[in-house]
Amino acid sequence: MSKKLSRKLIVTGIVMIVAGIALLAGYPVARTAYRPVINLPEIGVFEVERDDGGYFTVVDEKGEIIDMTARQVYVGDEFIAEDNRRYRVQRIEGDTAYAEMVGKEQIVWKEEWEEAAVVQGRGQPAKNLVAIYHTHSDESYVPTDGTHSIPARGGIFKVGATLEDKLEKLGVNTIHDTTPHEPHDSESYKRSRRTAFRLLQKRPSVIIDVHRDGVPNPDFYQTSVKGTPATKVRLVVGRQNPNMSANLEFAKRLKAYLDKTHPGLVRGIFLAKGNYNQDLSPRSILVEVGTHTNSRDRAQNGAALFADAIPKVLGINTPPSRTGPGPTGIPKSPPSTRGDWSSLAWVIGILLVGGGIFLLISAGGWSGAREKLKQFVSGEWANALVKMRGNRRRHNVQESRINRKAFRIEEVRDKYEEANVNTNDERAEFQKD
Repeated sequence: MSKKLSRKLIVTGIVMIVAGIALLAGYPVARTAYRPVINLPEIGVFEVERDDGGYFTVVDEKGEIIDMTARQVYVGDEFIAEDNRRYRVQRIEGDTAYAEMVGKEQIVWKEEWEEAAVVQGRGQPAKNLVAIYHTHSDESYVPTDGTHSIPARGGIFKVGATLEDKLEKLGVNTIHDTTPHEPHDSESYKRSRRTAFRLLQKRPSVIIDVHRDGVPNPDFYQTSVKGTPATKVRLVVGRQNPNMSANLEFAKRLKAYLDKTHPGLVRGIFLAKGNYNQDLSPRSILVEVGTHTNSRDRAQNGAALFADAIPKVLGINTPPSRTGPGPTGIPKSPPSTRGDWSSLAWVIGILLVGGGIFLLISAGGWSGAREKLKQFVSGEWANALVKMRGNRRRHNVQESRINRKAFRIEEVRDKYEEANVNTNDERAEFQKD
């Protein structure tokens, strides 16, 4: 390899490495939307249900029933009722939880919500993907399934399938995971956490854990929406996770839309002590569809009605597909490209650094590149020094020539003046004579 070519490779390699490092420094690695922790020791501590066949009745200051649930109720739990009154549990005596009203929520659907997508993460519009799973995969409906529990094959799977089918018909891409998490105990949420974590790798906008309640009175959930027999649904938000506020806002919007379009469908929003794996996503909700004494057919109708709110709350438009029969959902807002540019910058930066290293090695290995770099630098200085010396030499020669010319002029001038003086002396002597 010629010295000239080697020199060019070294210079190009150095420039590429410097440019690549500068690019990598300017674009730090984009942070992912979620950074869940698989093992949390507190999971399953408070997310428990009554296993004695009993249930809690929540009453207000006047002793009127505002809610019933088979889940464990704790002091500090809150409930937003159908009429949007908000209550907080103050004390528990036996199977009765006493709550006081702490305010009334303004849960009213706003038309502008339908025009703008609910964002996930930083400035990114909602992705057209919903994930469904079941922590209690044995839950079933006695009138239809014949029992309240069918391990690993519960009737709740069919309720989830109905929710999936309705969402797909609405143009919402859906993943329905039927991984079992038996036994139905306090460790169920630890086992289902791995399922939720796996689903989140798909980057869904919403992840829904579908359950049914264990209240024995079927009338407490039974309803009819515009002539359709169905069960009510209860939304559950865990109040011991960093996403509690975001998940509660999401639940409120779901309730607001359903109150407008399917009045009487939403039983309320229960803010329960515990995590419920909702720290994994700012759009995570637990939905209880009826109770075990309702027929599964009614529960499936309730799930289908509930699905109507998902694309509206997420702002997902569902025009007909141009490539085939069936709708496809698209976000109303263009996706953010900030993460894409950051990733592209990292790819380019790595390529530049790698290419620069390759060129240096091509120049003769690291030691050879180092020696050639020294030779290049010393050669450049030597060339510069030679040029400087050459310039100085030329300058000295020119200066010498000028000096010689000036000396000759002075010599001629002296001779002329000497001749002129002699002529004047001879003329003076002649006049005297």
